[in-house]
Amino acid sequence: MSGPVSQDPCYLTLAQASAIVAVSPRTLRRAIASKRLCAHRLGRLVRIDAVELKRWIEADGAAGPRHAGAATSISQMR
Repeated sequence: MSGPVSQDPCYLTLAQASAIVAVSPRTLRRAIASKRLCAHRLGRLVRIDAVELKRWIEADGAAGPRHAGAATSISQMR
């Protein structure tokens, strides 16, 4: 069995994701509601894939001057 080794996905809570990106959980909830940020719901729980959060930072302009290190923080979590 040869092939690329896949990494297990890293799922973040809203609190963890908001701390990494330095925005409020409410901002993340708005991005999820407007379908700009993909999230997974488990009943009432919301989980955000670290890869999706990084994509949102890069694509949506969430990584302004004060968020410049957020993508690096996500990469370090893996």
